[in-house]
Amino acid sequence: MLPVMPSRLSDIHAVPKDDGFSFDVPGCYRTAAFQELLARYPTALQLYARHVEARSYSKDYLQHVRQVVPRLVRWLGAELAADGRPGLCVQASALLSRLLEDLGIWNYVVAGGCVLSFVPANVRPRVFYLFDLQPLEVPHAWVVAPPFQVIDLTLRQQRYPGAEAKRIPRQVMSCRALQTSVVPEDVCTPALLKGLLLRGWRREQLLPNVFVQFWHFLKHFPARQVEMPGVTVKYIPARLLLPPWHAAWEAMPLINGKSFQQFRSKMAIVLARSRPA
Repeated sequence: MLPVMPSRLSDIHAVPKDDGFSFDVPGCYRTAAFQELLARYPTALQLYARHVEARSYSKDYLQHVRQVVPRLVRWLGAELAADGRPGLCVQASALLSRLLEDLGIWNYVVAGGCVLSFVPANVRPRVFYLFDLQPLEVPHAWVVAPPFQVIDLTLRQQRYPGAEAKRIPRQVMSCRALQTSVVPEDVCTPALLKGLLLRGWRREQLLPNVFVQFWHFLKHFPARQVEMPGVTVKYIPARLLLPPWHAAWEAMPLINGKSFQQFRSKMAIVLARSRPA
């Protein structure tokens, strides 16, 4: 779970693009130069993510990513199942992001909300709201690593009532997550939405006028929809996460009692074993 989004951030267009750093390798945000920039311009991380999206990738690179990501997801998914704790979206996404960077794979981590629509339609949708009468924690996190627009390790790890969980895949990977629109009902709790409408706001005014920062962010990082048997998931980005890299984090238990260092040390063996014959 994540802290609520700050109310004000510098406009990303105000961040100079040549201010002592270059996007030369995955994870280059960990340089001192970029950290200094980030201290002055909190939205500088968006530059990194937009660079990941805008890069020109070779066919060989994209094929490599398509082969590696499913192997990592199966491995980490088994570790998450063995762990058994609900949630863990932040830990799992940060871990995957750092492992991908070690493999030279460009990626970034997104925090946001989700709308799960079930088949048949008489099953109530499940909404992970972003906004309520009181500040909310941003409810979910996932990874973007082109050509994968969504890599979600923990969708089923969230808390679901009744038989909903059986309809939800353990992990989600999609290279075909189409851009989709966002309406107030996707991000506002019913109580908040009712209150805003009673104040005279029209539905079409709410997101661009009441939630200005979110609406602006969504223009650069649009919502995407993944359709699967039994359920369709709308992923709604709200902000970006900076994966930790300090020594204490790398050594602490993250999933199933294992640290990033332990996962990294086993990654080459796991990938070799899972390579197709």
